[in-house]
Amino acid sequence: MNVSKLIGKNYNEFWNFKGRYRVVKGGRMSKKTTTTAMWYIYHILKYPTANLLCVRRYFSSLRDSCYAELKRAAIIMGVYEQFDFKVAPLEIEVIKTGQKILFRGFDNVDSITSTNVVYGELCWVWLEEAYQIENEDEFNKLDLSIRGIKEPLFKQITLTLNPWSEMWIKDRFFDKYDKKNILAITRNYYHNEFLSVDDYEDFEKMKKEDFERYRTEGLGEWGIPGGRYFNEFLESTHTTEPFELSKNIRRYISFDYGLDMFSCYFYAVDNNQVYVYKEIHQSDLIISEAIELLKSYIEKDEDIYEYYAPPDMWNRRQDSGKSVADIFAENGIFLSKTSNDRVQGWLMVKEYLKIRKNEFGKSVPGIIIFKNCKWLIRSLSRLLRDDKKYNDVAKEPHEDTHPADALRYFIAGQPHPQTTEEKTEVYNFDVEKVGYDNKMFESVVV
Repeated sequence: MNVSKLIGKNYNEFWNFKGRYRVVKGGRMSKKTTTTAMWYIYHILKYPTANLLCVRRYFSSLRDSCYAELKRAAIIMGVYEQFDFKVAPLEIEVIKTGQKILFRGFDNVDSITSTNVVYGELCWVWLEEAYQIENEDEFNKLDLSIRGIKEPLFKQITLTLNPWSEMWIKDRFFDKYDKKNILAITRNYYHNEFLSVDDYEDFEKMKKEDFERYRTEGLGEWGIPGGRYFNEFLESTHTTEPFELSKNIRRYISFDYGLDMFSCYFYAVDNNQVYVYKEIHQSDLIISEAIELLKSYIEKDEDIYEYYAPPDMWNRRQDSGKSVADIFAENGIFLSKTSNDRVQGWLMVKEYLKIRKNEFGKSVPGIIIFKNCKWLIRSLSRLLRDDKKYNDVAKEPHEDTHPADALRYFIAGQPHPQTTEEKTEVYNFDVEKVGYDNKMFESVVV
């Protein structure tokens, strides 16, 4: 095959480097992911004892990213028939030699550190969307997963990423440059000769209308793009260290559920002040597992007034005829359906984030988030504005959308604090004599 014709220009150094770390940050359409996938397909056939481990923050995101890119590369390079592409388990095998391309997520670190192969050596690692790995210690565990490689093979970890925030990767690979062991390069749309005229015109338009965004998404420079959606959100203003909330404050729960992520939040509403005080953020949970996990987070004296969920939780499954809401109800959790109007929902979130005067005359945001809710804080800090719909949130990076979606469902439910009258009646009511529990009586009052 004519490899140079397939991959094009500007990646010659990347293609030939055999040092320990190969790092490519780039803007959109810089062909970094496509070129990386082609490199692995080519070289796993060239070295018949080599094996590859592909890693992302969440395992569930690998099928539509690394797996799909490698499959596409094999087709483009005319070698698709030499591989067996499996989805259960998710892996790719070289039919002739038994070499493996394996897939793991940082949501199960043990599965990464214990990964091994039967034939040959696990010599290469591809860490895609590396900016999502915020803790360098996690990367160090991955780094130790390849060891004892014999020539002609070589140990190498490749990191591909969008430069959406300055982090340990910049300090470790770009600022402290070791030419022998590290190749750290930046690529952008100028390095992709396969783009159309329309593609180039889109970038030129972005350059004129939103230069900060152009710097990051176009040129691949470090920083949050200028198109950040929640400009109102400041971690210093909207977050606080956890503290004990009054038991008399009305509590709510909202969640966004899918196999890729169960993102769930606990809220306390006091007058017009919302506190987000507890977080569940876990992937690869079937419905019953998500329910059990949620129940384990609810304390005995934690009286949840209402559970908010999006309309698709009421869609019936073909296999059982039941919806997610039905299964939750069978387990004693009755969901309330909220609106899934994205634009109106996001605008309401922005209203809640706005600084306002509270009942004591102090300027505070409508939402205060406890710092233990780290994924929601990350989500509100990073979400971008949609390219084509100015009032909507971009759906990529998809991993960052789930917490904000859960918050949007909560606000769409129009939560309200418990009134003074309701509090008085509930607290004066003798639960033991009547035989009702507190929750049951509160629902009668409402």
